[in-house]
Amino acid sequence: MTERTFIDPEKFALSFSKTVAEGNVPVSEYVDKAKEQMLAYLTAYYLVQDFDKNESKNFGSREDKKFSDLSFNELLTRIAQLNKY
Repeated sequence: MTERTFIDPEKFALSFSKTVAEGNVPVSEYVDKAKEQMLAYLTAYYLVQDFDKNESKNFGSREDKKFSDLSFNELLTRIAQLNKY
């Protein structure tokens, strides 16, 4: 792995403190809840990165229509073709 992921500690802490305040989380569960929130954040973060890479690879390098120019039916056809492999 060549790149590291950095999470802004202040932003994460503020977000977590809002979660705790809104959810009536007992102090004894803070660490577990913080870990759950971080896991959810990182899962979504890497899922989006993977999606962006695949979208670029499968829709961005072709000489035909760009992803944003595809109709819904054309998009479904393209996805069906990708799923054949």
